[in-house]
Amino acid sequence: MAYTKIHAIKATVDKAIEYICNPDKTDEQIYVSSYACAPETAAIDFKYTLDHCRENSPNKAYHLIQAFAPGEVGYEEAHRIGKELADKVLEGKYSYVVRFLYYLYLPSNNSHTEKASCAISS
Repeated sequence: MAYTKIHAIKATVDKAIEYICNPDKTDEQIYVSSYACAPETAAIDFKYTLDHCRENSPNKAYHLIQAFAPGEVGYEEAHRIGKELADKVLEGKYSYVVRFLYYLYLPSNNSHTEKASCAISS
């Protein structure tokens, strides 16, 4: 059964995006998607949005993790589910980056998607 968790990013948005888009963890970015930004420039896009908004929030972005049990879903399905969750939760109001990650090196062989979304709507 899948579970989802979320935590706020109050600083280092660029490091979170870099971690999420790491080609060594994403099969050379085959399983990286985005909405209203490009994965390569997401940190810059998020910063621009934050710098040009009237809201004053301590949160700069959110990091969502959606994990699946071993064998529960395949690569493409997990990535599709991750994008669907981001679309549903963010309602097209926030830019985001989604990546799928499969832990081959862990005994559990679990898989999960990770998403970073801007905390402010564009």
